[in-house]
Amino acid sequence: STTAILLAQQHLSNMGGKGGGNYRNKRKNKGKGKGKEPKNVDGEDADLANEGEPAAKRAKGGDRARNDIWREAGTWELSNEAYEAYYQKQAVCPAEDWPKLMQALRTGLPVAVRINRNRLGAQGLIERLQEMRETCTGDEVREQFAPVHLTWFPREVAWQWPGLERRVVKKDKRMTQLKDYLMERERAGLISRQEAVSMMPPLFLDVKPEHMVLDLCAAPGSKTSQILELMHWTNPGEEPKAPRGMVLANELQWKRANMLAHQVARLGSAAAGVVNIDAQFFPELWQRKETGEVESLRFDRILADVPCSGDGTMRKTPYIWKSWTLKDGLSLHIRQLSILYRGLDLLKIGGKIVYSTCSLNPVEDEAVVAAALHRHQGAIRLCPAPDLPGLKAAGGVDTWFIQDEEKGPQYQCWADVPEAKRSGKGKLMPSMFPPVGEGSAEVLASVKANCRRALPHLMDTGGFFVACFEKVGDLKPTARAKRDERWERKQAEKAKAAAAAGEGEGTQPATGGAEASASAAAAENEASSDDEAPVSKAATEEAGGAAAVPSGPPSGLKRITREYVPIAGTELWSELKEFYGFPDSAALNFVKRSDTVQRIFLISDGLAKLLQCEVKMPTRMVLCGVLALEKATSSHVDACELRLSQQGVGALCQMGLKRHVTASREFLLRLMREKELSYEEVNTAVAAGQVKGWSNIKWKNDQVRPGSLALSLFPEEAGNGASLVVVAEATDGTLELAVNSAVDTATFIEELTCQPTVDQILAAAANATAEDNGEDVNMAGDDAE
Repeated sequence: STTAILLAQQHLSNMGGKGGGNYRNKRKNKGKGKGKEPKNVDGEDADLANEGEPAAKRAKGGDRARNDIWREAGTWELSNEAYEAYYQKQAVCPAEDWPKLMQALRTGLPVAVRINRNRLGAQGLIERLQEMRETCTGDEVREQFAPVHLTWFPREVAWQWPGLERRVVKKDKRMTQLKDYLMERERAGLISRQEAVSMMPPLFLDVKPEHMVLDLCAAPGSKTSQILELMHWTNPGEEPKAPRGMVLANELQWKRANMLAHQVARLGSAAAGVVNIDAQFFPELWQRKETGEVESLRFDRILADVPCSGDGTMRKTPYIWKSWTLKDGLSLHIRQLSILYRGLDLLKIGGKIVYSTCSLNPVEDEAVVAAALHRHQGAIRLCPAPDLPGLKAAGGVDTWFIQDEEKGPQYQCWADVPEAKRSGKGKLMPSMFPPVGEGSAEVLASVKANCRRALPHLMDTGGFFVACFEKVGDLKPTARAKRDERWERKQAEKAKAAAAAGEGEGTQPATGGAEASASAAAAENEASSDDEAPVSKAATEEAGGAAAVPSGPPSGLKRITREYVPIAGTELWSELKEFYGFPDSAALNFVKRSDTVQRIFLISDGLAKLLQCEVKMPTRMVLCGVLALEKATSSHVDACELRLSQQGVGALCQMGLKRHVTASREFLLRLMREKELSYEEVNTAVAAGQVKGWSNIKWKNDQVRPGSLALSLFPEEAGNGASLVVVAEATDGTLELAVNSAVDTATFIEELTCQPTVDQILAAAANATAEDNGEDVNMAGDDAE
């Protein structure tokens, strides 16, 4: 609430404690943050960049173009004859439903949110939304504010406002209070604003806490965040547990990769990693056994939410009505197929990969799925859609045509395509058509039965397509894989011969496998007539995707990244282990940036395993784990100079942090409001049973050892697998709250007490209505308590 924020700001100005001669540095600017808070990432605008905007157009408009698409929304002409004719003939929905589909596409997209149930305030927010639904339903003035629970999403954490469009919430002054309410909770990591159908793919993955998960095309991060939240879910009555696996999110564009890192960092998960690679050429990961043998690392789950034309998202990106052409989907088909093939390569046998797009186009959807099934018959299969009560979606189609000119012919099969269309720029490919030959009937039947296409009129959502594969056997080697293997073997023989002749010093081994895009293209230009030469990226696309796994490890392997380095075995690790009581088994779970020791990151067992892998060419890693410790501006001489970070303190407690004290809700509220308590007051709370584990931070002569510590709510008071942990500081005689953000403090107070009332959340709407009616406006109180 506003009152809570003002109180927090007032108390923060008095932070700082006793700073005296026992401190290494005098504290300056007590209570002030160390810098500006990072800008909030608008989840819905971020989703728009990934799902709502054609891949070919993102580079032209930039962020400004994306953010302003609704500025002149009233001027958009919501019709496109070519679009309507094409999809009506493709029969993506029954003929009788066609008017409903078009009507839905011409209306704005409802606001939807997903609640992070791992936060303490999750249950209170769910109860507030339930109350909002009950009080606003049937109310002539506030009917549009009545949210509905998306029943197909488990545990009642997904909600949608059918009466509110995204653009209205952004622009209408009556929505100011609701918009601010949602944005504040998104900033705190309590909710994510995400289009409803965008929540489907992670549910199809069936993720477990121990899984190694790869998100190949992850930006802006809404699905990655959802997967991380699912990995942290616990059953009612269980204490929160840290997942042993990992979620590795990949993004090709550097700027979007950094936005992605910021998005997932809000969750404070040690299982989150972000890399910057072209998904088509995601590198082969090699791990060394204790015996010295090298084997490839495979993932349990992979999400391939590929770049697409985005023509299912017209409800939130109306310019697609004008910009859409028949070539949009055709131009992306090979890239989409290549990413799916690479994902299948990286998947372990028994693992699952979900392929999804926000396009309605069969050439981007069923054609890609069918081509993969037909090519790898016996090695992969489509999984039935999960049982999600209330989810309404159409099945796949088993017939489609290809058309590349608005008034041109419709090709039903590859045999119909003239020679002129089979080569050159914009050429058509066999994989775009329904498969023919042995096993094709079974493939098409499986596509029709197991794929799901969310149509906007069925659930008042955007358009979306999703299919889930299971890998049941080894993939059939491609022609490119065989050529690459021969090339690698030939180069190794040349290097060996050169070394024997004394000429091998400094020789660089040739790249092979999926990493070969740049160097292989150059080699092909030099030796295009050599049948043994590697294949260029273009040739890879023509063959239908990235190569299958090479039969053995190539030469010249290097550590997967230079950015993050383990601290195990260093003096720094010894100091941290002694002060914070970290277990010896956690040595590999702490890393630092290679260019500084100012910040230490905590990583899960899965990420630790990843960092030990080797690749042909090191990757750019944007994020690895969660910030756990950072250099303090000042510290007591008896304390560790690295203090706990609020971002990662929860994960540290789950890992086994010794300097961890638990307390009652009453005690935590008192500390947050007063900002510091004397040891006498703390000891009184210990005697009353309001504080436990105080002895965890004592040392010589049973004295409190100064320094950073974690203070969390009693598990029995948190419930539902949620938790609340804050960083505190033990000084000379006082316990101080070490949360430097007034907004964070206000959020914690709110989670410990209650959410604002429905009247407070919707105050702006009530006031605007009163002004319209010429009434005196009486502002609702700001105090949520």
